[in-house]
Amino acid sequence: TIDSFWLLVIIMRKILVVICLGLSPLLSGCVVGTISGAASKDRSVGRSVDDASAAISLDTRLRRHGGMGGVTVEVADGLALLAGYVKTPEHKLDAERIAWSAPKVLKVANEIEVRNNKGFWSGTKDRWISSKVRSRIFADRQIRSLTVNIETRNRVVYLLGLARSQNEIERIVGHARLTGGVKKVVSYLVTPQTRDTALTPSQLEPEAEEELLGGLE
Repeated sequence: TIDSFWLLVIIMRKILVVICLGLSPLLSGCVVGTISGAASKDRSVGRSVDDASAAISLDTRLRRHGGMGGVTVEVADGLALLAGYVKTPEHKLDAERIAWSAPKVLKVANEIEVRNNKGFWSGTKDRWISSKVRSRIFADRQIRSLTVNIETRNRVVYLLGLARSQNEIERIVGHARLTGGVKKVVSYLVTPQTRDTALTPSQLEPEAEEELLGGLE
């Protein structure tokens, strides 16, 4: 089935990330980049394995529950980000409950929207935005951390992962804000000093309701 196919894709992607991390002491510079994030040497192999395991387990549980076909899952540094859409408020609550029950999940960010399915072109635009944000971040030589996951839904960019400093977080968020087509930026990025604090997303709203943050590139 289609669900089984995508589940297999997710599993293979996570396994590839873990393998690359395991070989990183031998293969310097080995970096696996995916449409939703990247792994770096400053995140421990153990934590990365836990994140991959949690993402696979959570995605499987959501699909078994039913009604969660529009929900996407990302796990970084123990934080599970739920994005996408469901048709009822009950499904949104169920998704969060399931996320908290998944092993190795330490925090949950529920950004699921209650609405109907979005069209193909909307999803394509979101993926293009994520790609552009990632390119800007990787091109910035002052950003050394690559443990940043980027998820875009309905032109809202979600950032999560571990940065080296608050200044680095500000630069990453700034690049997302300046990317064409971005409507809003929500940052769940943490530093080694703040990773154990309460989860409070930093939401950056557009200056004008009808104006996109990055323009119309």
